[in-house]
Amino acid sequence: MPFQVHPGNLEDIPLCTAIQWQALASNPFWQVHFPNGGTLDLQNCMTYHTEYEFNNLDMYVFKAVNTSRSNDILGYAKWTIEEGNLISGADVGKTTTGEQTTTMQDETATDSPSFCPPPVADEDSNDSVFKAWLPEVMDIRRTYLTGTRTIMLDDLCVLPDHQRQGLGTLLLKKLVDFADNRSLPCYLESTPVAFDMYLHQGFRKVDEVEMDLANWTKGYGMYKTVMMYRDVSGALDRQRNETM
Repeated sequence: MPFQVHPGNLEDIPLCTAIQWQALASNPFWQVHFPNGGTLDLQNCMTYHTEYEFNNLDMYVFKAVNTSRSNDILGYAKWTIEEGNLISGADVGKTTTGEQTTTMQDETATDSPSFCPPPVADEDSNDSVFKAWLPEVMDIRRTYLTGTRTIMLDDLCVLPDHQRQGLGTLLLKKLVDFADNRSLPCYLESTPVAFDMYLHQGFRKVDEVEMDLANWTKGYGMYKTVMMYRDVSGALDRQRNETM
């Protein structure tokens, strides 16, 4: 099946948000964080955040399309160039509607009168699990995103029916090509499922955060977030991996 990766635009963002919800529907953290799934209010809120970032930050969206079916979007990747001035975790992430702002270059942007995300019902978002997860994550982010320009991979999502067909790798290669052409390091946060894909493109594990989701919802267990980093020399690791 012919797949290609193209730059995304503002009009693609609502569909990318819908893809994100489908791709992460089976993710335990998302299930606990959003107990009612991807409600219309939540999707509208996250679409608003991404559109705001697209218009105001140094953010890039790329989409994987099926060229044999009217360029249907099957997956996407979104990343931001961080300018090295990330603030502390204690100052961000107060609510679900602030989740996407944690990677903004200008964290005070959310205080602007122009930043007015649509409301989300309290029962649709368990913000306590996010607040428990975020401080340790932000401490790690500050280690790798402070002091130097770094690309942060915010999202890489593929529709469930099209996973394991190489689309994730195509999108990731677009990211590392983008980084290598600008001699910029990269940072991301992954589930263990995608770990090998990132290793193959020159990323290395630098830390992890583990939490017991049973503290919020019975029947769930330990959940791990893996932090990975790719410095400029990652291009050499990638070349070696691709020749193996």
